[in-house]
Amino acid sequence: MSLVCYCRFTFPKLLEQCSQGIASTVVFTGLTAEQKHPLMKHVQQLVRSANPTAAFILAERGAVTRNEDVNLILSESSFNEPQMLRARYVLYPGWCKGRFFSGSGSLVLTQQRVAFNRPLERPLFVTRCKGLKSSLRLTPFRGNVYNVWGKVRFSDSEQLMEVSYNTVSGSLSIVPLIPGPKDTDTPCFLVFDGVGLTADGLKDWLRLCAKQRQTNKPKKTKSTLSPQEIKSIHMTRHLDPLPPGFFYNGYQYVDIFGEKMNFHPYMEEFIQEYITEANKEVEQFNRQLELQGQPDLFDP
Repeated sequence: MSLVCYCRFTFPKLLEQCSQGIASTVVFTGLTAEQKHPLMKHVQQLVRSANPTAAFILAERGAVTRNEDVNLILSESSFNEPQMLRARYVLYPGWCKGRFFSGSGSLVLTQQRVAFNRPLERPLFVTRCKGLKSSLRLTPFRGNVYNVWGKVRFSDSEQLMEVSYNTVSGSLSIVPLIPGPKDTDTPCFLVFDGVGLTADGLKDWLRLCAKQRQTNKPKKTKSTLSPQEIKSIHMTRHLDPLPPGFFYNGYQYVDIFGEKMNFHPYMEEFIQEYITEANKEVEQFNRQLELQGQPDLFDP
């Protein structure tokens, strides 16, 4: 087996394709006129480290001029020579199925169809689609979405829409469909084309395109109060009655010994009262949230 090398030593899987048992001849088609060029020497050393026995052929711009070089490239037997077979099965036991240490030898595109019953939020959907391009990963490309197509409803319209988005080109299409007699009960769905896609992962992605569910508010504690809240408590209660032995000079609180304080002597009590009242509102909000019940995008 011969392999043409364009001196792209960072090209994915280049070394595996040039390794022992896989390639018997490597043809260099660039920079061959400058055999001492640093890049040329670097690539040759790199390939030689992966395949000590391969024949190197220099063919500027792909021009192979020697008969013996042509015979090496077109050899039908070199790939099945005993030493090639032995190296291939020892180094890459899964080679015949395209399995290498760095992953599959080729991309395996899969298609996932996800159905749902509730409307999406148009701005969120558009934003999430446009974000797919920036989330594309290099090898092994797992999780990449390259195309989205389907029929959905948005919260701003009762009409069924046909949507399509191509991640690489960034083209997004949202076209209203002419309603038919059966469209009123048509479930929404999206079809995703990509690599290593999972239904759960796509459902999580879709949930972020729908109206976001409200979450329970956490209860307040003294440590979670913001400086603004502390200041507000002070401003609201700074003229409250003082304990015996204190007076307020308009700026600070002074005791009978002349010690000055920036906050009211009962400030700790004021804070606790504020937290108690605030947490009553939090509990009421959380109870109402539980009573309302927020359906999931994929609920019937």
